[in-house]
Amino acid sequence: MHLTSVRSRWAWLAAGAAAIATLTATMLLGPSMRPSTASSHWDAPATTLNKQVDATDLYAFTSPERPDTVTIVANYIPFQAPHKPYQFDTGARYEVHIDNTGTGKPAITYRWTFADRGLPVPSFIRRREPQAGPLDALVEQSYTLTRLRDGKAETLVRDGYVAPTDMGGPGYASVRGRAVRDLPGGGKVFTGTAADPFYSDNHAVSLLRFGLPFFPVKTGVPTNVSALALQLPKSELALGGDPARNPVIGVWTTASRKSSGMLGSGSAGYKQVSRLGNPNFNEVIIPLKQRDRFNGLRPDGDESGGLVVPATLDPDQAKVVAKQARVAAPPAPRKDLRQIYLTGLAARTGGPIKQDLNSHLLNQDVSRAAEAEELRLNMSTPVAAAPDKYGILKGDAQGYPNGRRLVDDVVTINLRMLLGEPAGRGAPGLIAEDNPAFLLKPLTADFPYLAMPVTAAG
Repeated sequence: MHLTSVRSRWAWLAAGAAAIATLTATMLLGPSMRPSTASSHWDAPATTLNKQVDATDLYAFTSPERPDTVTIVANYIPFQAPHKPYQFDTGARYEVHIDNTGTGKPAITYRWTFADRGLPVPSFIRRREPQAGPLDALVEQSYTLTRLRDGKAETLVRDGYVAPTDMGGPGYASVRGRAVRDLPGGGKVFTGTAADPFYSDNHAVSLLRFGLPFFPVKTGVPTNVSALALQLPKSELALGGDPARNPVIGVWTTASRKSSGMLGSGSAGYKQVSRLGNPNFNEVIIPLKQRDRFNGLRPDGDESGGLVVPATLDPDQAKVVAKQARVAAPPAPRKDLRQIYLTGLAARTGGPIKQDLNSHLLNQDVSRAAEAEELRLNMSTPVAAAPDKYGILKGDAQGYPNGRRLVDDVVTINLRMLLGEPAGRGAPGLIAEDNPAFLLKPLTADFPYLAMPVTAAG
């Protein structure tokens, strides 16, 4: 990893000023005392204290330039300050799970494990600045990517390169390029630092998460995340290898640490401590005291576990938000939210949203779908020629909650769904719709689509 050469004192003062500006902007993302309002950034007490295993956002969408593939992006380690290195936890497993049967159980799991390569002595001779972070953080990392399927584990990548933080030196584009690897069977993988793609109207963020009014700052998150990105053939993900017959998949990401008595579920000495499917689900639908518990649960236990289904059918936050928004909250049981988050949308689910969109019941080889919190994607939905950031609420069937694209305004969508859309009228005028998708940095035209990391200079 090439870090910056010797910088002047004035350059470091400028970097410090930029870091202060970043922190200020992050604090403006919400009215709480902590900078934790963006989507699922810091969604539960335990992950707030364990940043390395905190999943910030999960995305799943048909690749625009390769429509026979799906791109999945799982971001971790929120609010990374520019010019400071961050590493994945070498004692953890980071996983992306695919459910193509509707059982809540993963049919396929992609697992990353990480190792530190060590800090070579010549780097000290090159005077790496200790201000960039602790010396033990100034290391390169490598990863192993394993696919678990049909009871077998197959190593797809060994000694993979993790794209580090952009420390401001020349040639970072080639560094990013090294982190994109081809996979057997026609897929790709990217692992490394990227600009956080999350953005929102902060009025929506504040109402949804805290039930509080706040002036409508329209902003992206001016910090970085650590990304795990896959681009995979639809035939690899679909039940029976047939995406035409069985187009719907459910996706979620987890992080598990080596067992140390921590709350969670897991195997082989690992305990699951983080879980993310639909954005905002844990911090909005699940009560605060149960959020760490949710992070340790698996989707196949949602239906009978006594937490996820009851919380979805009668979320306390809906009443809080409705009172603040001066609208009537839809009455419990919220069968519309059960469709959106737990079963997917299909007329056969018996809910109020009569739209065949992304339920596993649309797979011809599935006869029953369990209630399980997953981000569901119908891989047969055509790529929208003109994507609408409000997704289903504006008739864009390819948008959230049918998967999630990098441009979807999921906070506003979730807020409006919490208040009753699209099953009922809801509160469509609550958040101004005239603001653009405010991404802090432009997305790239091809995989992994994520913007280059934010630097101190922007």
